[in-house]
Amino acid sequence: MKSPFGTTLLASASALLFATPALGQDAEEQASTDEAGTSDAEQFNVVRDEATGNIIYVFGRGERRIGTAGAASEGGVAGADIEVRPFLRPGELLEATPGLIATQHSGGGKANQFFLRGFNLDHGTDLSLYIDDMPMNFRTHGHGQGYLDVNGLIPESVARVDYRKGPYRADAGDFSFVGSSMVTTVDTLQPFATAEVGSFGYRRFVAGGSVAVGSGDLLALGQVKLNDGPWELPEDFTGYMGLLKYSAPLGEGDFQVSLNIYDASWNPTEQLPERLVGTPLCEDRFCSLEDSLTGYTERQILTANYQSENWRVTGYVQHYDWSLLSNFTYFLEDPVNGDQLRQYDALWTYGGRIEHTREVGDRLVLRAGAEGRYDDISRVGLDETIEGVKEFTVGAFAVDEASLGLYGEFEWRPIDRLMIIGGVRNDWYNFETRALEGPVSWSGDVSDDALGVKIGANYELVDGIAVYANYGEGFHSNDARGVTNPVDPAPGLIEGDFQEVGLRFERGGLIFTGVYWWSGIESELIYVGDSGAVEPSDPSTRHGYELTAFYKPNNWLAIDAVWTGSTARFTGLPDGQNYVPGALESSGELGVAAIFPEVNAAFRLRYLGPHALIEDNSQRGASTLLANVRIAWTPENFGGFEFHAEVLNLFDSDDDDIDYYYETRFPGEPAEGVLGRNSRIVEPRQLRVGVSRRF
Repeated sequence: MKSPFGTTLLASASALLFATPALGQDAEEQASTDEAGTSDAEQFNVVRDEATGNIIYVFGRGERRIGTAGAASEGGVAGADIEVRPFLRPGELLEATPGLIATQHSGGGKANQFFLRGFNLDHGTDLSLYIDDMPMNFRTHGHGQGYLDVNGLIPESVARVDYRKGPYRADAGDFSFVGSSMVTTVDTLQPFATAEVGSFGYRRFVAGGSVAVGSGDLLALGQVKLNDGPWELPEDFTGYMGLLKYSAPLGEGDFQVSLNIYDASWNPTEQLPERLVGTPLCEDRFCSLEDSLTGYTERQILTANYQSENWRVTGYVQHYDWSLLSNFTYFLEDPVNGDQLRQYDALWTYGGRIEHTREVGDRLVLRAGAEGRYDDISRVGLDETIEGVKEFTVGAFAVDEASLGLYGEFEWRPIDRLMIIGGVRNDWYNFETRALEGPVSWSGDVSDDALGVKIGANYELVDGIAVYANYGEGFHSNDARGVTNPVDPAPGLIEGDFQEVGLRFERGGLIFTGVYWWSGIESELIYVGDSGAVEPSDPSTRHGYELTAFYKPNNWLAIDAVWTGSTARFTGLPDGQNYVPGALESSGELGVAAIFPEVNAAFRLRYLGPHALIEDNSQRGASTLLANVRIAWTPENFGGFEFHAEVLNLFDSDDDDIDYYYETRFPGEPAEGVLGRNSRIVEPRQLRVGVSRRF
């Protein structure tokens, strides 16, 4: 988060505290209320220790979860954990999930590429994201199934990020097989303004605040972000983001309605063939081999929520318009005009959820819910283009995709210290496509369903030490164009199962979790928008481990660390020929944050491990190590100003952000192309500085 004034504490903030020394300072001064009616404590994510009267800084990773978490791999970040975090792009907020890596192989307006638990999740195929209970993944998208774009997320709007691994809970459906994240946005915000500038033409301006309206609060937040990046072709990213939200008590719960707006355009620089670096075509790894590429995104989301102790109700409507020019193979398919293509998507989405929770006695909680969604896609497809002008349409479709998920879940505590969670979910999908243009003339109507069972148990052996075991069945949907293809149809829903055992340790200032997991999925069959075709794979299995730790030795210092390892193999293929390309074998992260009344600083180290690039493992991707640092100064009695600076890629690494192995061709090369490595370098070291003022 770029400003320390962005997040207010949730009602559950007291659950984040544990026995640590309080910082010696005047508590009354820290909790003094300003003219806007918001205390410093609220603005800096701190709470008062009622026993001592001192201030304690809140870190989401410090939450005590024994007795409430259904799996050892559940967690979250909030409070100061978010506010002082340095990051290059909004997608890195999701790296709060231990072992999750977010990279980029295109411009700043394109969805990130995600990696988790040995899965190359492409742009989100098996990683779901909900923002205020609204699902952000796209299905039957112009670029890739499950497309997850968080570039419109304003960092100051984020109150907390909760995460889960595996399909162990019944309320998460499509794209939640490997993991899911739930972002909660702020309800109130002290008025503020922030201006940032940085290397390579980076500029960001954000302002907002909340006021009392009737019995509730009206929040308004807006951001303008501009960036050229280090590329030979200036990225010229221009993004406008806005959030308008009204929150108020209603009956026994709370009601919220919000409008999110995102509009962006950019010029992407894709991965490039490494064999060309140092030639007249490409002097260095920041070169552009296609200078007419552009992209744009328009997205508006209206969401309404009601939540009480017994009810959870959400409704949403979304409008989306997106287009992207790309060229991944250059002159392989068309040696004269090149292989440039345009992918596009225009849709309206309507959906929602209703869930009821009921306590039966003191030891049993029952939960039942329904989640529905309808995508009205007016046009999704692929054109061949020449310098941005359409040459011909490969395929364009109108799509109607509807789904309904019904689920039930129980939490049973038969004896003290033991919790058993069980659930079942069934999802029904209907895929209907109509060809609009191009050589493809077929249309189709196909239905499919998936049933998933979930069961888990955890037991607190002694105070602060608990063991966990979980099993879950999950799925992701496939692109409707592949599902309804009459020649070679794809299954509508791809199912798999996950299991894990884990340990959680919560004592003193240390929280530690250790998890061993294993999984199987029947096929990694997805529609690949880059090629405009369905590409099936064999079934696969994976297994691995995760070690996470959070240590807060005193009130001002917090240290978090993650290390994961995984093995991924296709089944049914010979040993040595069954590696899953892009599956990270290890990943890690180390974070240190120090927070004082006037100064805070944070350092983060991120490691993306080695991985096979092709099935026989003869071509491998090397590891990538990146470091970011942020420092902020909030001088006392200086009118509410904060000054901050970030250095991203501190050690100026020239490792890969992403890498692939496939054929490309340039004039003069063999007609069949040249098989080789294609990669995109990480962005070089850069400085960003900013000033914030709260009013």
